[in-house]
Amino acid sequence: MDMVVIGSVIAIVVLALCVWLYLRFMRSQDDGRDDRFSPERILSSEQVAMLDYLQDTFPGQVVLPNVSLANMLSVRRASSKTAAKERLREHRVDFVVCAPDGRPTFAFDIEQYHLSNAEAKAQRVKIKNRMLKTAGVRFLFLKNGIHRMPSPADFRAQLNLVELPKPRVATPAPQPSERDSAIRELESQMSTLDDKYGNSAYRDSEVMGLSGLMSLEDELAPPKPRGGDRRYDGGSFDVRGGR
Repeated sequence: MDMVVIGSVIAIVVLALCVWLYLRFMRSQDDGRDDRFSPERILSSEQVAMLDYLQDTFPGQVVLPNVSLANMLSVRRASSKTAAKERLREHRVDFVVCAPDGRPTFAFDIEQYHLSNAEAKAQRVKIKNRMLKTAGVRFLFLKNGIHRMPSPADFRAQLNLVELPKPRVATPAPQPSERDSAIRELESQMSTLDDKYGNSAYRDSEVMGLSGLMSLEDELAPPKPRGGDRRYDGGSFDVRGGR
């Protein structure tokens, strides 16, 4: 009886080994010549239209769609570079505009409405904006349709108002004198004040939309001169034109 069981087990093992060897042989013979593929949609029609619009807004500059933050940014400083790199891989943007040197300067997402779990997604947007801001990349929302956008020239003029400065790369310098150290300390304090009290009503930590850009443009525009002809308008408190 034991011999029958042992023989059955050996036969099963040999059969399984033969099947494995056969499958391995068949796979080695498959060189892919008979494979056929179909194209998949990379961009929606709305994204294609918005990409054309951004290319008109930034003529001569590279505009890329669907870019991961891990392909845009590198970790300069972090308590855990591994965790920071993982956070970069978790985020992506709809469009990126590159400067002539190939580095990103603007990042865009298209506005989405009626989102489920909106609070969690808003928190992700804040985290994404913070990471982009530390790299000097301005993050903004686009309207969900080019018919709701200003002309490319007007949009570019608005973007020029909010472009962020790029972080400086630290370079080794000779040991400064005591006077130079004091000057640098003063400049550092002034730079901190500039960051804290900017010349506009918008904080860099906020993700700006198109309406915010238009308001900022109006805020920074020079005041229009008042007309010189002021006539009595009939109001009880208007004393202009009295005898």
